Amino acid sequence: MEVIKINLQVKSIQEDRVECFLSDENEHLRLFYDSEKGEIEFEEELNLAQTILSLQFQFEKVMRSAIKGNLRPNQTINCVFIEDFRFLEEVDFNAYIRVDRRTDELQITTSKTETKSIHKIYADGSHSSEFNQSAYGGFTEDPNGTQQIYSRMIKGGSSNMMELLAILDGLQRLKMVEKIQINTDSRFVIRGLVQWVHFWQHNHWKTVFGRDVQFAKYWKEVNELCKGKLMEFNWIKGHSGDEKQDFCHRLARELVNVNKKA
Repeated sequence: MEVIKINLQVKSIQEDRVECFLSDENEHLRLFYDSEKGEIEFEEELNLAQTILSLQFQFEKVMRSAIKGNLRPNQTINCVFIEDFRFLEEVDFNAYIRVDRRTDELQITTSKTETKSIHKIYADGSHSSEFNQSAYGGFTEDPNGTQQIYSRMIKGGSSNMMELLAILDGLQRLKMVEKIQINTDSRFVIRGLVQWVHFWQHNHWKTVFGRDVQFAKYWKEVNELCKGKLMEFNWIKGHSGDEKQDFCHRLARELVNVNKKA
Protein backbone atom coordinates (compact mmCIF):
# COMPACT_ATOMS: atom_id res chain seq x y z
CA MET A 1 0.00 0.00 0.00
CA GLU A 2 1.51 3.30 -1.11
CA VAL A 3 1.64 6.13 1.44
CA ILE A 4 0.80 9.57 0.00
CA LYS A 5 1.49 12.82 1.88
CA ILE A 6 -0.26 16.04 0.92
CA ASN A 7 -0.29 19.47 2.55
CA LEU A 8 -3.66 21.21 2.60
CA GLN A 9 -4.10 24.92 3.34
CA VAL A 10 -7.57 26.35 3.88
CA LYS A 11 -8.25 29.53 1.89
CA SER A 12 -11.87 30.28 2.77
CA ILE A 13 -14.98 28.72 4.31
CA GLN A 14 -18.51 29.64 3.23
CA GLU A 15 -21.12 27.53 5.04
CA ASP A 16 -20.52 23.99 3.71
CA ARG A 17 -18.11 25.02 0.93
CA VAL A 18 -14.38 25.04 1.59
CA GLU A 19 -11.76 26.52 -0.72
CA CYS A 20 -8.26 25.16 -0.18
CA PHE A 21 -4.86 24.65 -1.78
CA LEU A 22 -3.18 21.24 -1.98
CA SER A 23 0.46 20.53 -2.62
CA ASP A 24 2.74 17.54 -2.81
CA GLU A 25 6.37 17.26 -3.88
CA ASN A 26 5.53 18.08 -7.49
CA GLU A 27 2.31 20.08 -7.87
CA HIS A 28 0.16 22.82 -6.35
CA LEU A 29 -3.61 22.68 -6.82
CA ARG A 30 -6.68 24.78 -5.94
CA LEU A 31 -9.71 22.79 -4.80
CA PHE A 32 -13.30 23.39 -3.68
CA TYR A 33 -15.06 20.93 -1.38
CA ASP A 34 -18.82 20.90 -0.69
CA SER A 35 -19.32 18.94 2.53
CA GLU A 36 -23.11 18.77 2.19
CA LYS A 37 -23.06 17.36 -1.34
CA GLY A 38 -19.76 15.53 -0.96
CA GLU A 39 -18.50 17.09 -4.19
CA ILE A 40 -14.93 18.04 -5.11
CA GLU A 41 -14.11 20.64 -7.79
CA PHE A 42 -10.64 21.31 -9.17
CA GLU A 43 -9.35 24.46 -10.78
CA GLU A 44 -6.99 22.39 -12.94
CA GLU A 45 -6.92 18.74 -13.99
CA LEU A 46 -3.42 17.94 -12.72
CA ASN A 47 -2.03 14.59 -11.62
CA LEU A 48 -2.66 15.66 -8.03
CA ALA A 49 -6.37 16.02 -8.84
CA GLN A 50 -6.49 12.43 -10.07
CA THR A 51 -4.73 11.31 -6.90
CA ILE A 52 -7.35 13.03 -4.75
CA LEU A 53 -10.19 11.46 -6.75
CA SER A 54 -8.65 8.02 -6.30
CA LEU A 55 -8.50 8.72 -2.56
CA GLN A 56 -11.83 10.56 -2.35
CA PHE A 57 -13.21 8.51 0.54
CA GLN A 58 -10.14 9.18 2.68
CA PHE A 59 -10.00 12.83 1.61
CA GLU A 60 -13.63 13.38 2.60
CA LYS A 61 -13.00 11.77 5.99
CA VAL A 62 -10.18 14.24 6.61
CA MET A 63 -12.26 17.21 5.46
CA ARG A 64 -15.30 16.26 7.54
CA SER A 65 -13.09 15.74 10.56
CA ALA A 66 -11.38 19.08 9.94
CA ILE A 67 -14.70 20.92 9.60
CA LYS A 68 -15.94 19.40 12.87
CA GLY A 69 -12.66 20.49 14.47
CA ASN A 70 -13.32 24.18 13.78
CA LEU A 71 -11.45 24.50 10.52
CA ARG A 72 -10.06 28.03 10.07
CA PRO A 73 -8.88 30.04 7.05
CA ASN A 74 -5.10 29.87 6.53
CA GLN A 75 -4.94 26.71 8.61
CA THR A 76 -2.58 24.03 7.28
CA ILE A 77 -3.40 20.34 7.53
CA ASN A 78 -0.86 17.56 6.98
CA CYS A 79 -2.72 14.74 5.26
CA VAL A 80 -1.48 11.15 5.11
CA PHE A 81 -3.32 8.80 2.77
CA ILE A 82 -2.78 5.09 2.17
CA GLU A 83 -3.86 3.63 -1.15
CA ASP A 84 -6.51 0.88 -1.00
CA PHE A 85 -6.72 1.08 2.79
CA ARG A 86 -9.68 -0.82 4.23
CA PHE A 87 -11.58 1.26 6.78
CA LEU A 88 -13.84 -0.37 9.34
CA GLU A 89 -17.60 -0.22 8.97
CA GLU A 90 -20.20 -0.61 11.71
CA VAL A 91 -21.04 -4.16 10.64
CA ASP A 92 -17.39 -5.21 11.02
CA PHE A 93 -17.70 -5.03 14.81
CA ASN A 94 -20.04 -8.01 14.64
CA ALA A 95 -17.20 -10.15 13.27
CA TYR A 96 -13.58 -10.97 14.04
CA ILE A 97 -11.40 -8.21 12.59
CA ARG A 98 -8.00 -9.39 11.41
CA VAL A 99 -4.91 -7.30 10.73
CA ASP A 100 -2.17 -9.40 9.18
CA ARG A 101 1.19 -7.64 9.57
CA ARG A 102 3.40 -10.66 8.91
CA THR A 103 4.45 -9.27 5.51
CA ASP A 104 5.03 -5.79 4.09
CA GLU A 105 1.54 -5.91 2.55
CA LEU A 106 -0.92 -4.90 5.27
CA GLN A 107 -4.11 -6.97 5.10
CA ILE A 108 -7.32 -6.07 6.97
CA THR A 109 -10.14 -8.60 6.74
CA THR A 110 -13.10 -9.88 8.76
CA SER A 111 -14.42 -13.34 9.52
CA LYS A 112 -17.40 -14.84 11.33
CA THR A 113 -15.13 -17.50 12.85
CA GLU A 114 -12.07 -17.01 15.03
CA THR A 115 -8.57 -18.16 14.14
CA LYS A 116 -7.79 -21.61 15.50
CA SER A 117 -5.00 -22.21 18.03
CA ILE A 118 -4.60 -18.53 18.83
CA HIS A 119 -3.41 -16.87 22.04
CA LYS A 120 -5.95 -14.50 23.55
CA ILE A 121 -6.00 -11.32 25.60
CA TYR A 122 -9.07 -10.26 27.57
CA ALA A 123 -8.83 -6.80 29.11
CA ASP A 124 -10.82 -3.90 30.50
CA GLY A 125 -10.11 -0.50 32.04
CA SER A 126 -11.80 1.65 34.68
CA HIS A 127 -11.48 5.26 35.81
CA SER A 128 -12.69 7.21 38.85
CA SER A 129 -12.87 10.94 38.18
CA GLU A 130 -13.91 11.55 41.79
CA PHE A 131 -10.71 10.07 43.18
CA ASN A 132 -8.53 10.78 40.11
CA GLN A 133 -7.30 7.23 39.74
CA SER A 134 -7.62 4.46 37.20
CA ALA A 135 -7.08 0.72 36.91
CA TYR A 136 -7.17 -2.10 34.44
CA GLY A 137 -7.55 -5.84 34.67
CA GLY A 138 -7.02 -8.62 32.19
CA PHE A 139 -5.56 -12.00 31.44
CA THR A 140 -3.81 -13.89 28.67
CA GLU A 141 -5.00 -17.32 27.61
CA ASP A 142 -3.01 -19.80 25.55
CA PRO A 143 -4.65 -22.29 23.13
CA ASN A 144 -4.71 -24.91 25.91
CA GLY A 145 -6.74 -22.62 28.15
CA THR A 146 -3.94 -21.71 30.58
CA GLN A 147 -4.50 -18.18 31.88
CA GLN A 148 -2.26 -15.51 33.38
CA ILE A 149 -4.12 -12.75 35.22
CA TYR A 150 -2.74 -9.21 35.52
CA SER A 151 -3.93 -5.84 36.85
CA ARG A 152 -2.62 -2.40 37.75
CA MET A 153 -3.76 0.86 39.36
CA ILE A 154 -2.35 4.33 38.65
CA LYS A 155 -3.09 7.87 39.78
CA GLY A 156 -4.78 10.02 37.18
CA GLY A 157 -5.36 8.45 33.81
CA SER A 158 -8.63 8.03 31.93
CA SER A 159 -10.91 5.25 30.71
CA ASN A 160 -9.42 5.25 27.20
CA MET A 161 -5.89 5.29 28.55
CA MET A 162 -6.63 2.29 30.77
CA GLU A 163 -8.22 0.35 27.91
CA LEU A 164 -5.04 0.91 25.89
CA LEU A 165 -2.67 0.08 28.76
CA ALA A 166 -4.60 -3.10 29.50
CA ILE A 167 -3.93 -4.30 25.95
CA LEU A 168 -0.29 -3.15 26.12
CA ASP A 169 0.29 -5.20 29.28
CA GLY A 170 -1.16 -8.30 27.66
CA LEU A 171 0.89 -7.88 24.48
CA GLN A 172 4.09 -7.49 26.48
CA ARG A 173 3.39 -10.90 27.99
CA LEU A 174 2.97 -12.42 24.53
CA LYS A 175 5.99 -10.87 22.80
CA MET A 176 7.11 -14.16 21.25
CA VAL A 177 3.63 -15.17 20.02
CA GLU A 178 2.78 -14.70 16.34
CA LYS A 179 -1.04 -14.94 16.41
CA ILE A 180 -2.96 -12.99 19.06
CA GLN A 181 -6.66 -12.31 19.57
CA ILE A 182 -7.61 -9.18 21.53
CA ASN A 183 -10.99 -9.20 23.28
CA THR A 184 -12.14 -5.78 24.43
CA ASP A 185 -15.24 -3.62 24.81
CA SER A 186 -13.26 -0.59 23.59
CA ARG A 187 -13.89 0.42 19.99
CA PHE A 188 -11.39 3.22 20.67
CA VAL A 189 -8.60 0.64 20.99
CA ILE A 190 -9.79 -1.43 18.04
CA ARG A 191 -10.07 1.54 15.68
CA GLY A 192 -6.71 2.79 16.89
CA LEU A 193 -4.86 -0.46 16.21
CA VAL A 194 -6.71 -1.41 13.04
CA GLN A 195 -6.76 2.05 11.43
CA TRP A 196 -5.25 5.08 13.10
CA VAL A 197 -1.72 3.86 13.95
CA HIS A 198 -0.98 3.17 10.28
CA PHE A 199 -1.55 6.85 9.48
CA TRP A 200 -0.05 8.34 12.64
CA GLN A 201 3.26 6.54 12.20
CA HIS A 202 3.70 8.21 8.81
CA ASN A 203 2.84 11.64 10.24
CA HIS A 204 5.37 11.63 13.09
CA TRP A 205 2.58 10.72 15.56
CA LYS A 206 0.75 13.96 14.89
CA THR A 207 -2.92 14.50 14.05
CA VAL A 208 -3.96 16.20 10.82
CA PHE A 209 -4.01 19.46 12.81
CA GLY A 210 -0.38 19.02 13.84
CA ARG A 211 -1.20 18.19 17.44
CA ASP A 212 0.50 15.34 19.31
CA VAL A 213 -1.53 12.14 19.25
CA GLN A 214 -3.05 11.53 22.68
CA PHE A 215 -1.27 8.65 24.46
CA ALA A 216 1.30 8.56 21.63
CA LYS A 217 3.89 6.86 23.85
CA TYR A 218 1.59 3.90 24.46
CA TRP A 219 0.26 3.74 20.90
CA LYS A 220 3.88 3.50 19.68
CA GLU A 221 4.64 0.66 22.09
CA VAL A 222 1.51 -1.28 21.16
CA ASN A 223 2.13 -0.69 17.46
CA GLU A 224 5.64 -2.12 17.74
CA LEU A 225 4.33 -5.19 19.56
CA CYS A 226 1.81 -5.80 16.77
CA LYS A 227 4.35 -5.70 13.95
CA GLY A 228 5.11 -9.01 12.30
CA LYS A 229 2.00 -10.64 13.76
CA LEU A 230 -1.53 -11.68 12.91
CA MET A 231 -3.74 -9.59 15.18
CA GLU A 232 -7.38 -10.55 15.58
CA PHE A 233 -9.83 -8.20 17.30
CA ASN A 234 -13.10 -9.25 18.91
CA TRP A 235 -15.35 -6.46 20.14
CA ILE A 236 -17.48 -7.49 23.12
CA LYS A 237 -20.29 -5.17 24.10
CA GLY A 238 -19.80 -3.98 27.68
CA HIS A 239 -22.01 -5.55 30.35
CA SER A 240 -23.44 -7.99 27.79
CA GLY A 241 -22.97 -11.06 29.97
CA ASP A 242 -19.68 -12.29 28.51
CA GLU A 243 -18.15 -14.16 31.45
CA LYS A 244 -14.50 -13.49 30.65
CA GLN A 245 -14.96 -9.82 29.80
CA ASP A 246 -17.10 -9.31 32.92
CA PHE A 247 -14.28 -10.80 35.00
CA CYS A 248 -11.85 -8.21 33.63
CA HIS A 249 -14.35 -5.44 34.32
CA ARG A 250 -14.81 -6.55 37.95
CA LEU A 251 -11.05 -6.89 38.40
CA ALA A 252 -10.48 -3.30 37.25
CA ARG A 253 -13.41 -1.89 39.22
CA GLU A 254 -12.47 -3.71 42.43
CA LEU A 255 -8.91 -2.43 42.20
CA VAL A 256 -10.18 1.15 41.89
CA ASN A 257 -12.57 0.64 44.81
CA VAL A 258 -9.91 -0.92 47.07
CA ASN A 259 -7.65 2.06 46.58
CA LYS A 260 -10.56 4.44 47.22
CA LYS A 261 -10.99 2.94 50.66
CA ALA A 262 -7.27 3.04 51.30
